[in-house]
This record gives sequence, C-alpha cells and structure tokens, in this order.
Amino acid sequence: MVDNLRQTNLLLCGSARVGKSTLVNAICQRKLTKTSASLNSITKSVERYSYECTHGKTVHETIIWDSPGIESWNEDDVRSYMATLIEQTQPLCMIYCASPGSFAILEHVAWLLSECYKKNIFCALVCTNMWAGKNRQVVVDEFRRLVQSVHPNIKPTEEDGVIYYRNVALITMVNSQEYVDEDFGVRKDPSGVNELIFGIAKCLKRDFMFAWFRSVSQNTTFWKKMSSKLSGLLHVPVDTFNSFYEGASTFLECLLDVSNFESEYAISNDMNNSQQSIFNDVEIIEMPKNQLKFTLHSEHLQAIHQLAQTLANLGAISSKTNAESTSVFTLTVEFDNKQQHDAIYNLCKLMSSEQIICSIENDICCDFDSVQIKK
Repeated sequence: MVDNLRQTNLLLCGSARVGKSTLVNAICQRKLTKTSASLNSITKSVERYSYECTHGKTVHETIIWDSPGIESWNEDDVRSYMATLIEQTQPLCMIYCASPGSFAILEHVAWLLSECYKKNIFCALVCTNMWAGKNRQVVVDEFRRLVQSVHPNIKPTEEDGVIYYRNVALITMVNSQEYVDEDFGVRKDPSGVNELIFGIAKCLKRDFMFAWFRSVSQNTTFWKKMSSKLSGLLHVPVDTFNSFYEGASTFLECLLDVSNFESEYAISNDMNNSQQSIFNDVEIIEMPKNQLKFTLHSEHLQAIHQLAQTLANLGAISSKTNAESTSVFTLTVEFDNKQQHDAIYNLCKLMSSEQIICSIENDICCDFDSVQIKK
C-alpha cells in the first residue's frame, strides 16, 4: 500500500538528436514513459516524460520536461517560456545538452542561465556524445564563455572532468553509451555520467540533493563506483557506507527516506521508547555565531539523520554532518532565527545537566506558567 507520492521535476533542454533521452536513461537507468503535457500558459512545445520507483511505502516519481527547438526562439520567448515553466514545475535543476555532432550557436543558453539564476535553479551544461565529433572542446569552451558572461564574478573550479561554478552551474562532457566507429576501429566505453550525477548532487541544497538521489536510486553503477565520493559527501566513513550498501538490500530506502530508518533497521527499544530523547546522547561541543555544533555518541547511523531532521523541524535552515568514528558523529546546524537558536541551545544544556524526562501530554495547558517539567 502506498502511503504517499513524491515528485521531482527536471528541465531538459537542447536540440533534437543530441542524445538527451540517452543521457536521461543513463542517469536514471529506467525506461521513461511519455505522457501528455498540460501546463497552463505554455503555448510552446513541451514534452513530458516520467518514471516511478518505490522506497518503502513511498512512490517517487521523476518528471522530465523536455523543451525541443528552444534554440530557434528569440530572447523574449525564451525568457518568458522559462519563467513560466519554472514557476509551474518547480524543477530541481535544468540540464542543457549540446553535441559536437550537431553543434550550433548557443547564445540562447545565456538567456536560460539568466532565468534559472533568478529562480535559484541549478544548471548543468552537458556536451553529449563527446566522441561523435571533433568539436567537443569547442562546445565546452562555448559553455564556459556563456556561463562567464552571466556570472563574471564566479571563478570556476575543476574536479574529475567537471567544471564547477559554485552552486550555480557546472559544465562537463559525457558519453552516455558505448561509442563504436567500425570504419576506424574505434570503441569508447560510457564515461562521465557518474561524475555528472555526483556533480549535480554536491551543488544542490540538502533537500534537493536527496530528491536527486531518489531520482537516481536505480542506478546501481553510480552507487558502487562513486561510493568513496558519496561517503565524503554524506559524511559517512567509506567502510561503513560500503558495508551498508553491500549488506542491505534496503540501504537506499533507508538513506533516502528518514522515516524508513525505524522500520528498516533494528533500532533499539531505548530509541523507540517515547520516554527517551535522541538528545540524551548528544552534547553541544561548540557554539559559533548562528550555529550549534553537536556531538552524538551512537552506533546507529540513523540517529544522526533523526537528529538533523528534528533540528530542521525546530527551525534549522541547514546542517552538515561528519563521522569522527563509527560511533561518534558531529552535526553542525545553522539558524537564521536567534530566538530558536538560543532556545535549543539552552534546552540542550539544561537536559545535559539535569535528568529531565519529557512525555507527550494530552491535556491542553492554558497558562504557560502552569507547565511543570518532570525531573
């Protein structure tokens, strides 16, 4: 029985026959279903593709909105179309594809980048079919010029063949499927797709990152080959990451859905006891401005995720975890509300110095002064 449905929207742009569908298939490792597109106010051509995967009792649907022919539009049409499409679909990111085999002028990409930046949409510019022609470096150089024209103050960095413009955009080349040229006896294995998936993930905010991971959860090659990188990104020791992945068929369900941790892993009775608090094993070890840093002593990997989720529910706007060992984790959270920051700090300090038992009461307290804390 499905308890809920989660959706992730992706924008896909680029000319026809540049390998867009091949790239998406390589990323998701799922067969896409084409359905009718019905977006209000969108009169230009847009095609809708989707696929579903199940994590526990949750069905996750990934929807790809493909905009063919956008390179022939004028600037006003491109900007208006993208603004409307972004508003109605709330996409995770925009992936733009160009191929050396069908290279064209890409000035319209700057308009796409500009509109996405206004709406805080991450952009991945991808040279697809990288072995299909000699112009692959020309495509990348043109991408770089266009991104630099929109973001002149961002200094790019490069890692594993991916060019990063902070959390705004990236540029890379991929070979989504095996390339074979019988005439010249050339054969090239697929390459660059795993690095692209990881690159998008590391640039997204936490919630978007996990939504992206749900979209690529069926890509077992990615999870295996990028385990070292993923363990660093998720702040989990690589040995622990590998042991979870190799030893548990439900690993991704647990990783990608915090609500599944209790049901999928044998959490001790102490943690499930409503009289207990996860904060019992937590101490604040540092308090930078607007941040709280906790250390958590637990052998349960899910405990740090539970703590992060709890603090997010209490107003934390971002979090970063780090594994000191297999049983000691640190979690740094940031608040933009000083009252929430100070209240949680004071509560944790009080709970660490006094033996406080917290329980859920059904009676409604009319006067805050009448509330009694049990010790």
